[in-house]
Amino acid sequence: MTLLLIDGNSLAYRAFFALPESIATSTGIPTNAIFGLASMLVKVLTEYGERPTVVVWDGGYTGRKELYPQYKAQRSSRPDLLKEQWPNFEPLIEAFGYHNLRVEGYEADDVIASLAALAKHAGPDGGPLPVVILTGDRDAFQLVDETTRIMAPGRGITDTKLYDEQAVIDRYGIPPALVPDFIGLKGDTSDNIPGVPGIGDKTAAELLQRFGTLEQVLASIDQISGTKRKENLVEHADDARLSKQLATAKRDIPLELDLHELAARAPDRSRLRETFRRFELRDPLRRLEEALGSPDAAAPASSSTAAAAAAAAAVPSRAVAVDEIAQLAADARVALALRAPEVPEGALFGQEREWRFGLAVSGPAGPLTEVLAGACGDPAEVVAALGAHPVSAHDAKSLGTVPARLAHDTEIAAYLLEPARRGYPLRELVEERGLAAPAELEPAAADAVLLDELAGWQREQLAQRGLTELMDDVELPLVRILREMELAGLKLDTERLAAIAAKVRAEAQATEQEIFELAGEEFTLASPRQLEEILFGKLGLSRKRRGKTGYSTDARVLQAIRDEHPIVARIERWRELTKLSATYLEALPQLIAADGRVHTTFNQTAAATGRLSSNSPNLQNIPIRTPLGREIRACFVAEPGNLLVSADYSQVELRLLAQIAGEDVLKEIFRRGADVHTATAMRVFGVEADQIDSGMRSKAKMINYGIVYGLSAYGMADRLDIPQSEADEFIQRYLDGFPAVKRFIEQTIAQGTEQGYVSTLFGRRRQVPELRSRRYEMRKQGERFAVNMVIQGTAADIMKVAMVRAHAALSTAGLRSRLILQIHDELLFEGPAAEAEQVRALAIDAMEGAYAMDPPLAVEAGIGGDWLAAK
Repeated sequence: MTLLLIDGNSLAYRAFFALPESIATSTGIPTNAIFGLASMLVKVLTEYGERPTVVVWDGGYTGRKELYPQYKAQRSSRPDLLKEQWPNFEPLIEAFGYHNLRVEGYEADDVIASLAALAKHAGPDGGPLPVVILTGDRDAFQLVDETTRIMAPGRGITDTKLYDEQAVIDRYGIPPALVPDFIGLKGDTSDNIPGVPGIGDKTAAELLQRFGTLEQVLASIDQISGTKRKENLVEHADDARLSKQLATAKRDIPLELDLHELAARAPDRSRLRETFRRFELRDPLRRLEEALGSPDAAAPASSSTAAAAAAAAAVPSRAVAVDEIAQLAADARVALALRAPEVPEGALFGQEREWRFGLAVSGPAGPLTEVLAGACGDPAEVVAALGAHPVSAHDAKSLGTVPARLAHDTEIAAYLLEPARRGYPLRELVEERGLAAPAELEPAAADAVLLDELAGWQREQLAQRGLTELMDDVELPLVRILREMELAGLKLDTERLAAIAAKVRAEAQATEQEIFELAGEEFTLASPRQLEEILFGKLGLSRKRRGKTGYSTDARVLQAIRDEHPIVARIERWRELTKLSATYLEALPQLIAADGRVHTTFNQTAAATGRLSSNSPNLQNIPIRTPLGREIRACFVAEPGNLLVSADYSQVELRLLAQIAGEDVLKEIFRRGADVHTATAMRVFGVEADQIDSGMRSKAKMINYGIVYGLSAYGMADRLDIPQSEADEFIQRYLDGFPAVKRFIEQTIAQGTEQGYVSTLFGRRRQVPELRSRRYEMRKQGERFAVNMVIQGTAADIMKVAMVRAHAALSTAGLRSRLILQIHDELLFEGPAAEAEQVRALAIDAMEGAYAMDPPLAVEAGIGGDWLAAK
């Protein structure tokens, strides 16, 4: 048996400072230290199993403070984010089955040293009990001997190395017993132990290797080379002795703990899992489950989970055919889960295979009534058979056919609750909640039961956070709309696209040759390292920003040095040509379906702000401001006899800024129909409208949107290629001219700091734990996130409401036209030419009526045979 001693303070601080302070729960509770400590303890449990373990916490500095008042005096108070997490450490330790120990007036490392001393006589027959000490304090290396080892954290939070006597010698060049002498000579800045000036690790080790102990070193000063070193040793001999005394661990603290009675305790599985789930420690929970084994009925995560599992086990289950689904009670609610067909080894290509489906059926407001399972050739059959029943599903859009009454989508609900999460797999979500289904159910049926349980919990959480209306009235209706848009797609004029592609390839090749001539040699243009050598090495252009592998050649750097050499503009043009060629001109023809149209996939749960995105292809990034980008847009055309209608919000973010901030000056600009960027330029530059040139207006536009996006003076200086002091002055003039905007920014940051999150006007939340970071850069990033979320997130909500309104209006009017694309602040419709004017008016009404505000929303809409003409 081995006794494990853990320095709680050391590991807690190490976890806090090693991990990003942005780690937090979906409600904004900081958890980086909890995450790190839990991860380390899971590793200990995994590698060492259940064994007697004591976690020791600091109880004060009695003795050393009296000996040396400056001891640890330089240490600042515990950071606020760590203070919030601290009360959770000891309960976490107890859940692991470990013993917490704090001795008033003594530091943790002294208590650990005394425990290690007690262990010398706590083994069988009064012999030594082996000890392993987990600590990040290197003073503890003095405790290493034939029965005591140190487990020291490495670079990563769970990286550790085990030190015996030889390992200490290999690392420091001295045996463990001389560690206090070592610190006596070199000092320890972390504890404010003075040592001897001018003596570091290497010199201290060499002196001890040569002379032995600290006293022997001080007695042999005349044999030591270096006048300054001798003077320091003579002058600071007492400091060295004091430092050794401060560094020497106390081994005689009276302890009430009886090591003979300290037995290995099994972790409290239920409590651990509940704690991990409460703090949303997904990765540590996964590794904990691997270490302890999967949850079972004997150790449920909570009483509610146990009750749910028992209730589900009591519900009758049976196999059904698809046509039997129609026999469900008219008022039944259904949770639907599907399992894709498994492809057996050696199966023939194109061979028909069955999907498995599971249905968890409930009454209109009650618990499960039955669980059904069956097989189908196409999921659409099951969805169609469910008819008007309220259906809960996970990622309902991926079913192919969205249920007629989609009552809940567990993926979207998880996204609303945790918008910054990387992904939302169903199994991961239910495992985190500790949900369980009867073991006898087949996988699809078990999924349906778990989905039903998860949906119930999510509905409670959505209601508590004021997100129910956003879920039911905006996000869920949007699922069907997006699926219809995906199926509709956009028609592509392949001949026009091919002609553009040929022209672009030719220009790209010619541009490449121009670059080689300007450089005086050929090189790989796509290689940042080779381009760096040409620009900064050979041509001597200004180096702007250094990265890990050299000086940056990104777009902002090229913009900043554009006027230094004609090669820069040619490189920028070559990049534009090759990027658009690879992303669209070459790729789009490969994505045309049998119907001659391109079908993108819309992502509803990707952006933390609530914005939609698209992929395969990504239609969000086709540029509109460059001639080539506009040419590509012109390749998206209407079918013969149809027209496209493009409706685009006008400066929606700036109008929202005026509304949310209550900025009367900005509101008045919009009421007058004046150009907001010109008006801003007048305030920033202190001139009249007729004195504003295009460059001044461009800078004012950057400032306007920079404020919306939470851009800092540094970021604005970088984009405008001006000194940071000038950018700072521009921002200050802007805020002086729009004082309510300044108040809005300050209030948003203050509220986000206090609450841990910020909200849009529709209640959508984003957690911003960065606002409470001790690091200035992280706090500034949090400020940008907070301001950006309120404006951009509300704009995203308004766009989604507009899509729901427009889709409903098309249906109510009985039109054949349909919504086919959403991109940024724009909606694109396609339909018969005879309906185009009606669709245009309908779109403007739907979009401008999405949210009542002052200044009102404004929409510009056009009609054309292709996307560019309609724009």
